[in-house]
Amino acid sequence: MNIQHDLDSKVLNRLLQKDSKALKQMVDSYSTLLFQVALRITGDKRVAEQVLCEVFRELWENPNHYTKIKDKFLSSYLIKLCKIKCVDREEIHITRLLSKKSKNYVANNATI
Repeated sequence: MNIQHDLDSKVLNRLLQKDSKALKQMVDSYSTLLFQVALRITGDKRVAEQVLCEVFRELWENPNHYTKIKDKFLSSYLIKLCKIKCVDREEIHITRLLSKKSKNYVANNATI
């Protein structure tokens, strides 16, 4: 079996017990990789940092979610989660932009 997989399993077990040192270990192990993924997708350092926080918050709040997923490696799961968070943020951003444009259009073209 893979050494990293064994280490991840042990750390995940500690996360299930809400061991904050286990979360720090995960952050130390995966933050650089996930930041690079988020930055590549978003193109914005601030947004990438926010996504990173969301990913690790979700890992802290729902560590058992990974055990239900079919990914063999925690890194694969975290990368997928990171990508989903980036896409969610982009969808929210686009929705807000469209909503503003729609409101402006309605306001500028309203006849009473």
